[in-house]
Amino acid sequence: MPRDEDHKAEKARAGARRLIEQTPIALAGLAVMTGLAYLAGSFYTRAYFAEFGASWILDEVPAAIYFSQSWIPLLLIIFFVYLATTNLGLIDSQSNPTASTKFKLSVFVVQYGSWLFILLLAVIPLLSLSGSTMAAIVLSVVSVVLLLWLLASALELLVVRVMMEDSDMDVTMAYVACALIAAGLYVVPAQLGMNWARADKQAPSALLTVYLHGNAEKEYKLLFSVDERLYVFPAQYEGRYPLVEATTATDVSFVPIDK
Repeated sequence: MPRDEDHKAEKARAGARRLIEQTPIALAGLAVMTGLAYLAGSFYTRAYFAEFGASWILDEVPAAIYFSQSWIPLLLIIFFVYLATTNLGLIDSQSNPTASTKFKLSVFVVQYGSWLFILLLAVIPLLSLSGSTMAAIVLSVVSVVLLLWLLASALELLVVRVMMEDSDMDVTMAYVACALIAAGLYVVPAQLGMNWARADKQAPSALLTVYLHGNAEKEYKLLFSVDERLYVFPAQYEGRYPLVEATTATDVSFVPIDK
């Protein structure tokens, strides 16, 4: 009985040591993912405003909108925090990680999910060019889920390969998956931002309807707001790009002024 308790105590201490050793790796990885999140958010935001012909807005608003305008980077950060604090520790505690069902599933995802991700990266721009906006948005969201799954699986394969120094395990597809993820961090946010903008430009639009003081009959759509500054465009317009105007909250009404 005392031996069992000593064994459990030693196992707990070993687990604590592994967690402490992995903390710098987790923090470094989190810093990298935060930078990637910023880039992905910027790709999304720039593509969104460019579709309105209003890229100049980016020069007037804080860079924090790169995070607030896109939920993809936030998903990546949350996912990596979970991965760094739990999954790597579980892998390290296993005597033979390659025998687990989870590892075999990761191998399957890396081998076949990479091809599916390549297909999505090719199809989404084609749908955008053909005008199938909603289909492109749906597939972009699907590709986000697949990107996260590929990231988890590829990292697991690479970690196991590093742990098993004498193993001849081939991780070529894991490197391919990482390259695809890097490409997807640009293609997916950019396509999603562009297609969401196209959906918001269409009538009826999901954007909030507002009216400007002095022109209560003309409907405007609220494109973006920061502090007291609002950016609006006419609900009805001709041409590819609407005329985006900057105004203030005091000059805007959310219901017709004379009704």
